[in-house]
Amino acid sequence: MTEHRLSVSVRSLLNRWLLPLILLSLTVTLAGGYVTYDSHVDGAETVVEQQTTGTWTVESEFEHGATVTRDTEVFSAGEKLSNRSLYFTTASPELDGTYTVSHDNTDGNAAVTSTNLSLVIRAVEERNGNQVVHWQTRDSLDTLDAVKVKDGETAATTVSVDIPTILNRTETIQNDLGAAPGQTEVLLVADTTIESSVDGEAFTDTRTDRIEIVPGQRVYRVSTTTAGASSYDATEQVTRTIEPTRLELYGGPVLCVLGLFCMAFLGTARWRGWLAVSDRERARNEFERARDDFDEWISTARIPDADDRTPVPTDSLVDLVDIAIDSDRRVLEDGDRYAVLVNSEIYTYTAPPAVDPLASPVTGDTEPVTEDTASLSSLLFNDSTENADATHPDEGDTPDSNDG
Repeated sequence: MTEHRLSVSVRSLLNRWLLPLILLSLTVTLAGGYVTYDSHVDGAETVVEQQTTGTWTVESEFEHGATVTRDTEVFSAGEKLSNRSLYFTTASPELDGTYTVSHDNTDGNAAVTSTNLSLVIRAVEERNGNQVVHWQTRDSLDTLDAVKVKDGETAATTVSVDIPTILNRTETIQNDLGAAPGQTEVLLVADTTIESSVDGEAFTDTRTDRIEIVPGQRVYRVSTTTAGASSYDATEQVTRTIEPTRLELYGGPVLCVLGLFCMAFLGTARWRGWLAVSDRERARNEFERARDDFDEWISTARIPDADDRTPVPTDSLVDLVDIAIDSDRRVLEDGDRYAVLVNSEIYTYTAPPAVDPLASPVTGDTEPVTEDTASLSSLLFNDSTENADATHPDEGDTPDSNDG
């Protein structure tokens, strides 16, 4: 039954986007086919993964402090100052550095650590983005050799450096060299190696941490640079079977069928002319859209006779509304007739006739409807490729609706 065919707007939209819609349907079909094949034919997938069986974490830290050696107005003798960015050379001339190494092992295994603490004095200079070392001395201060550290515990050692002694030594080196290039740096360096095992797999962590000292006759500045925490994972290969999900099992066929149906529908609709839009339908559709858009400018009223006014027909309702807006008038609606009265003119427009729901979408002519045309497709759409004048095998007794 042709009165159930798609609206003009829908047919126009499908006509405009037909190729992209077909390509989209093809993509959906291919995607559904791939998922269907992968889940139903290939079935379960076996994968080999790396699984973590244990973790070992190492961390190191440098702390520093100084003891006040004499009473001042702000500090008392014997007062402990710690982790400051600046210390006073004459009030607390000796800097203590405490170095700790800790570890955590998921298997509870102990670790063996070796640390060498040394004092480095050097003159450095930045050139072209690179650091140039003009001279350097290194003195060993303390050594931890193969110390066993239980899981969760720490190994610690403390060393001290005397800032005035470093200043005197630096001055001696500069006098001996006869020059003082660059900037003097003092480094308290800890070179550490720590070993342990997790789940039978051995690991070695090597790190360098340091305290950086900028010495001065009145104050010295201190900062630290540490390697931070490092983690090591013991792994093993595990074979795992991944079963297809319910979405893959049932979603793939659904997508495939949906894509095929859409392509078949669009192709058939295009071939049989179900998407065709006649000039009469298009004109009526444009008018109805304009009528809805400009409803606020239109009033229902009886349009008077032209009398002495000059009739001026317009091509569209849009043109008539433009005239009404420009002249600050209302558009009068009387059935399918529209008019705007402006001085001695009457501007008019007559709406295109509504399309007969039983008319062919191509020609706009009324078609005969017989029982034999009530197929599954004709219940939804009108077949525009059939000749309106052609007769059905049993139409011999059916009068032509176009006859007088």
